Amino acid sequence: MLLTARPRFIWALLLGSAIISSASLADGAKDNLPDKVRPVPPPGVEVPAADRAELEAGVAKLGNDIDALRISLKDRPKLLALLPDVQIYHNAVRYALKYNEFLASKPNQAKQEFDSARRALRDGAQRASDLRDGKAPWLNVSAARGYVSKIDGSVQPYRLNIPASFKPGAAIGRKYRLDFSEHGRNEPLTELHFISTPPGKDHTIGGAAEKFVVELYGRYCNANKFAGEIDLLEARDAVMKEYPIDENRQLNIGFSMGGAACWQFAVHYTDLFAANSPGAGFAETREFLHNFQNESVKPTWYEQKLWRLYDCTDYAVNLFNGPTVAYSGELDGQKQSADIMEKYAAEE
Repeated sequence: MLLTARPRFIWALLLGSAIISSASLADGAKDNLPDKVRPVPPPGVEVPAADRAELEAGVAKLGNDIDALRISLKDRPKLLALLPDVQIYHNAVRYALKYNEFLASKPNQAKQEFDSARRALRDGAQRASDLRDGKAPWLNVSAARGYVSKIDGSVQPYRLNIPASFKPGAAIGRKYRLDFSEHGRNEPLTELHFISTPPGKDHTIGGAAEKFVVELYGRYCNANKFAGEIDLLEARDAVMKEYPIDENRQLNIGFSMGGAACWQFAVHYTDLFAANSPGAGFAETREFLHNFQNESVKPTWYEQKLWRLYDCTDYAVNLFNGPTVAYSGELDGQKQSADIMEKYAAEE
């Protein structure tokens, strides 16, 4: 079923319950009571002494390798620019140890967490070794990547899917489509989880389609708001510097919390995207909280001002210039985001 709300804005309804974002993650009004709010992410599991000693030694060694590369590659700027691709592995394990971020809801998952950390350290060490030898083989395959953020100098990870047809130096003049995929709510999504997941596993990215796909981390689970918003812009810059990307064929896609991110990018960076496809998610604050959490919101005047940084409805008119296909499950409470964006777009 397709309904046209205004030029270039299409709302798609997927009948039945095939796509339903779980409301079980909503905590309701108790989100506003400090002593009632669940810790997000949840507390990590205790790391056995032997595992901790092993992982800390691995983190220290990889850190030393990174420091040595900064010196040895100082006169080789192209290789030095790839150092964040090593640092993402170092940070992922270091943060997990420092901030108690080995997350496991089942007993057998703890071992999987520690094994993921070991693999991350091995992968980071291999990349460090490759850079020492003047190589970077991961540039030509789908892999986890990193960049240094201009916001705070931190190293941020993203996953890059590379089409099978891409061969460096081949087909001179050919440019590829680029999709941005924004992830849904995932409270255990640490940097270790993120880089340990193969590119493409979390998303339907079009099978064998001839396109690059950037899967954003977005600074954890914030719907790519604020610093997470800049994550798309900086990851985009990083990919476009290295690969033959067509700036006129870039798409913006996300589902659930990623749908909220997609709405944000669609209305604020309309000129960057050939099309947008938000699934479910949320588009603003007041009506969503009432609908999804049965919460009566009574904001102060300054909170309402700040909502203009967060709410997409105030900028719905920009969809006139941005082809957008929104989709939701018929019974999904988050269908509200498409409904209210359709309403605001029609009122402009």
